[in-house]
This record gives sequence, C-alpha cells and structure tokens, in this order.
Amino acid sequence: MDSIPLPMVQQPLDSGVPLPPHEQDPYELVGMVIPGEEGQTEAMAQALVEEFVLLGWNEKRLMTLFTNPFYLATYRIYQQKGAAYVQTLIQDICATWRFEKE
Repeated sequence: MDSIPLPMVQQPLDSGVPLPPHEQDPYELVGMVIPGEEGQTEAMAQALVEEFVLLGWNEKRLMTLFTNPFYLATYRIYQQKGAAYVQTLIQDICATWRFEKE
C-alpha cells in the first residue's frame, strides 16, 4: 500500500474537512485474531469477570455472558476452557469480592 499524502507542517489543515479517501484504503474496521502467550486466556477471563462483578452482576447473569455466542470473547473462553472452569472462576471471584449468589 502506498503512503497517504498528508499536508506539510507549514500548510494549515482545515480540521472541518476530512482527508479524501485513498484509493487503496477502504476506511473500514478490520478485526483480526492475534496469537497470545500462555496464560492470557485465563488472565482475560479473570479480568472480564472481575469487571462485571464490580458492576454488580451476580453468578447467574455472569454465566449467561459466557454461554451466549453473541459475546465472542467470553463465549470463546467458555468453548476453550469449559463450563466447569468458567463456573469455578465466577464463584471464586464473587467470593473474593463477597457478592452473594442470586
């Protein structure tokens, strides 16, 4: 891909006018999977559960976050690690933060 020409420093840039699209850049979001290191799945799962526990989610509601294919990150963890892993993780984190089961 060729570089996109940008205004020189000495030239004023009108911030109200967007740059014209470059013929080789579709200006679309593109997602991709980047391979991670050992243990990152577990760390991400823990961080996600803690985030939602601190938002007040209970164990039952948290489990739906992992079992629903609409939520790609949590569902992938559920598929890779299994229901027992996710359930134990949720229970442990809820116990750590002293949230009651509902």
